[in-house]
Amino acid sequence: MELSEEIFHEIHQYLSGQGTPEERTSFESRMNTDEELAREVASQRRIRNGLKANEYKALFKDIHARLQSEGALPEQPQAENDDTKILPLAADKANARWLYFAAAASVLIAIGLVWYFNLGPQDPQLASDTPVVKDTVTQTPPAERHDTAQHNAPVQQPVKKAPAAVSTSEFFAAYFDPNTMLESPFSGDKLGVSPSAIAQWRSDTAHVQQGIRYLAKRETTLALEAFGLVEASRYRQLKRVADWYRALAYLQHNDLKNCKEQLKKIIADPENTYSKQARELLAKIQ
Repeated sequence: MELSEEIFHEIHQYLSGQGTPEERTSFESRMNTDEELAREVASQRRIRNGLKANEYKALFKDIHARLQSEGALPEQPQAENDDTKILPLAADKANARWLYFAAAASVLIAIGLVWYFNLGPQDPQLASDTPVVKDTVTQTPPAERHDTAQHNAPVQQPVKKAPAAVSTSEFFAAYFDPNTMLESPFSGDKLGVSPSAIAQWRSDTAHVQQGIRYLAKRETTLALEAFGLVEASRYRQLKRVADWYRALAYLQHNDLKNCKEQLKKIIADPENTYSKQARELLAKIQ
């Protein structure tokens, strides 16, 4: 098959153990249906194993040469192509015996690594040169064995399940109304009302409405800031609406502590039109 840069990258990523489980499963499925891809993966695997074997073979030769230069091995001629022949230390070099054992351990480690990358166990999906079809037959679990030796073992009490977490998003959706109407406290002709009072009413109303819009967009922090601007308002109706929606903002933010305190504040005001809803909501999140 034509080994494009994209396919080479996918094979390299697969053989290196990279990628998410979903990506690796998808690539294995492609190998199961594409024989050319499977053969290319097998070829790349053999190349990688050969390079690793040469790398550790060179490492072995480097260790051997270094030990020989340090006097741990006798300087005797060896065959030019004999890469693994090592002569034992002379018997009279008792002080360098530990170096001999170190050399032997290094040789064993190098040989073991070469064996592992060439003949050792491999991942079933990587060791085969042909696509592997996974066994989908359900295995029958072994029969349960009952231990009859411990008749007097203490009976363990069943573990109590933790209470279910409060579904804050569900409760918020049930009580949040984005279309709350704010009735003006002024009469239609506005006689006897100062312009400053009307201006404050409009400003406070705008803050409440803006806070409700923030809640609808799940921008809780901005909503709390908008409702906080109505805290000093002279109009109790607006303050009560702001208090209710501030409690819902805490609920949306999963801040149950402040939400409960805000609901208790609403319940304590008998003239607050949201006291019934606050009592119901508080009972649900307790």
